[in-house]
Amino acid sequence: MRDMIEKVIPEGVKWYDAVHVSGKSTPVSFKNNRLYSISESENSGFGIRINRENKTGFSYTNETGNVSDTVKRAIAMCSYGDVENFTLPENTSVSFEPYDDEITKFNISDEIKCAEKMIEDINSVYPQISIDMGISSSTGTVRLINSRGVDVSYRESYYGLSLSCSYVMPDGTRIETWESRSELKPSDCSGLKDILIDKIEKALTVEKIDSGLYPVIFPPQAFGRLIGFIASGFSGVSVWKGVSPFAGKKGEKIFSEAFTMTDNPYMEGSPYSVPFDGEGMTASKNFLIKNGVVETFINDLKYSERLGLAPTGNASRGYSSLPSPSFHGIAVEPGEKSFKEIISGIDRGIVAEQFIGLGQSNTITGDFSANMDLAYIVENGKIRGRVKDCMISGNIIELMKGDFTLSVDVERRGSSLLPYAYFPAVSITA
Repeated sequence: MRDMIEKVIPEGVKWYDAVHVSGKSTPVSFKNNRLYSISESENSGFGIRINRENKTGFSYTNETGNVSDTVKRAIAMCSYGDVENFTLPENTSVSFEPYDDEITKFNISDEIKCAEKMIEDINSVYPQISIDMGISSSTGTVRLINSRGVDVSYRESYYGLSLSCSYVMPDGTRIETWESRSELKPSDCSGLKDILIDKIEKALTVEKIDSGLYPVIFPPQAFGRLIGFIASGFSGVSVWKGVSPFAGKKGEKIFSEAFTMTDNPYMEGSPYSVPFDGEGMTASKNFLIKNGVVETFINDLKYSERLGLAPTGNASRGYSSLPSPSFHGIAVEPGEKSFKEIISGIDRGIVAEQFIGLGQSNTITGDFSANMDLAYIVENGKIRGRVKDCMISGNIIELMKGDFTLSVDVERRGSSLLPYAYFPAVSITA
């Protein structure tokens, strides 16, 4: 690939880098309790950036044999590109691959049998329930080269299972809930059905609650959605645009000492891990917040230059897109108490499992307000039933400044590793 590029690179080109991505995926889908579709797809592509007279042009193609024309198009686009004066990396190491050979044992027939058994087991408890399920396996390779001699690659594998259900109660109330897992290799995810059955069982009893301030536990999935508001302020893009509430506060203690958050590209078992980023920077673990102190903003080469910061190796890039800063894997450092210990100490409170409308909140300031799609009332340390027609609101930045408890239990949800979070006073509107 390098030879084909350099044959058509003219004099005056300051630098170039190119990525080649190829992959194969096999998704299996169930709709309304029945097998809906099975498909298989392959995709590959080549994309190249070229910097000429300090301006960067970009082009890509799915025809990987057509490198020369793609290079010429990128050169032609240089005069329209952004001014970029950064230097590409020259020493990139590959310490691991987010790949497991067990992915080759993915068997469609076995997966369908397991899925049908899970659906049957749920239906045996709730005959009128509607269940959707998605199962997917994929493999791929990523290769990156640049004009400074870097030529690195890695393999990646992915196995994912998502399970969602809709159950209509006798009073007409609809309960919708879901669970998912993502791994490097085919894994036994049958336990997801037990989690969903338990969620519905706890929701069958409806309890009333008055408006007021209540102790609230956010399970990892819900906590992750709120933490996303804080994480967005640590992107170099938001800092450069002046919309981050943490801009200019590097080194300041903003949050409680109990709050430490990292971006970790080496998360064990995560199919979202990477050995190097989309620009060939060796990936590394970065502290965003350490004991409440603002430590680092993630960036790619472009935004590190603009902000005058060291690059953090967080460029995300496909073959058909330019790099942009992106998190590899948000991880919040856990506490010391278990979820069972935390909930046992609550006289009357809420477990906020799912939200509706959180996207209407103010991600810049950290304010959130949403309907509680699925939430449980806790009395004397026990879940007593579901609360409905309630809203929850607050400010996640302020909550993380004050008194809170994080569990020692953590769960990997997608690319994030998160604990349960307990806050002693959150506003609930009935």
